Amino acid sequence: MRTGKLRWTFHTIPRPGEAGHETWPAEAWRTAGGANAWAGMVVDEKRGIVFAPTGSTAYDFFGGDRLGNNLYANSLIALDANTGKRLWHFQAVHHDIWDRDFPSPPVLLTVRHNGKMVDAVAQATKQGFLFVFDRVTGKPLFPIEERPVPASDVPGEKAAPTQPFALKPEPFARQLLTEDMLTTRTPEARAAVLSRFREMRSAGLFVPFALDKQTVVFPGFDGGAEWGGQAVDPSGVIYINGTDVPYYSGLRPNKTTSATPLGERIYVEQCSGCHGVDRQGTPPQMPTVVGVQFRRERPQVDALIQSGTGRMPGFPQLSAEERASVIDYLMGASRMGDSDLHSLIGDMRGLPYLFSNYNRFNDPDGYPAVKPPWGTLSAIDLNTGEYRWRVPLGEYPALVAQGVLGTGSENYGGPLVTRSGLVIIAATVFDRKMRAFDSRNGALLWQTELPYTGLATPITYMIDGRQYVLIATSGGRDPKGPKGSAYVAFSLPSR
Repeated sequence: MRTGKLRWTFHTIPRPGEAGHETWPAEAWRTAGGANAWAGMVVDEKRGIVFAPTGSTAYDFFGGDRLGNNLYANSLIALDANTGKRLWHFQAVHHDIWDRDFPSPPVLLTVRHNGKMVDAVAQATKQGFLFVFDRVTGKPLFPIEERPVPASDVPGEKAAPTQPFALKPEPFARQLLTEDMLTTRTPEARAAVLSRFREMRSAGLFVPFALDKQTVVFPGFDGGAEWGGQAVDPSGVIYINGTDVPYYSGLRPNKTTSATPLGERIYVEQCSGCHGVDRQGTPPQMPTVVGVQFRRERPQVDALIQSGTGRMPGFPQLSAEERASVIDYLMGASRMGDSDLHSLIGDMRGLPYLFSNYNRFNDPDGYPAVKPPWGTLSAIDLNTGEYRWRVPLGEYPALVAQGVLGTGSENYGGPLVTRSGLVIIAATVFDRKMRAFDSRNGALLWQTELPYTGLATPITYMIDGRQYVLIATSGGRDPKGPKGSAYVAFSLPSR
């Protein structure tokens, strides 16, 4: 960048006359949101290609006001870095109504394919698919099949009739929850989750949410893959960690018809997708904001809204008056009853239905309702599309004390692979450990307990000929763990 002058713009929600505009209602470009490259982009410097993975479009869970496939949401877009011209694209979810956007940047690697060396780009998904393409042409290196998927029975909604399924590599997370997969941790736990499961719909990926019944989302809203990204080595092997726990959710009618105070309007439009329309959240990932007036002062809440913290983005677009109205609402409102839960987001966007929240499907003791593994680390040879190994990643200390080992756990943050053949990763929420695996076979070579959870991707660097690994740690996601944050560095043995 030399002058700061805008060089080009690519509209991820196409405007009239642009390719892809026909996949939206004619005026949707004026009102639709999302389709942003929030996960981060990568650049092929030699060819001058930008690879941008895009998010889902708003509103995430009901698309009656955006009928069509909605390009270029949920898409990997290859753009000419000099001109912004689209070279090719791949849409992983058509007309997304599940918040199945790409969770992490793609990775660039070189593989041997059909006897030739091919520069490839690989994109992981929340669904547990790994899509692999020729960087230049966008041609898939492994088969992708458009399969029929269920229609929506929600009035006004029209789900896409087909969705793309990667046939190879095999998914790195399970995608269909059945009765025989439910937990057997204790007879009581199994009985409890079995009873709840039989009241839900569970038919695999791309089942539209319903009004009359909760729908299983597996892998859950957090993936599959998450924002930590993946690591690759020069031989064409990708190392990818995944979470393997179920969620459930649904839709409900928006019954609000009268005006609502400004603070509640803004809260519901901007904040309720994570904290819930009842403000209860889904702790610890999505904390409750009920009773925030007893935990924080107004200036602290104002700063959080404006600048964000941790996983929460900032909202600098809100004026001081708008932020004050939200704080008034949060600090002055008592917990809403069921008759008051339906907010103005439907009125503001003209939507008749609201999302019923990110609900984890856990047993009564708080463990995932499915049999382990609940988190994994895998090595996939992208020369062949075959797995080299897969191991559980993470444990629950309370279960370890009972002799239950190797369950895996949900994990956030990605792996690092070294030239010496180490795959180094923290990421696991509850055991606060950092581990080093043998890249050849997945054998655990080393582990240590961190002061706080290492929910980040480690980095490596050299000083005076010695190699170091550093991880950022924090205590935000485990309600039972220590609170705080720290950077922790380790030195690798000298040869």
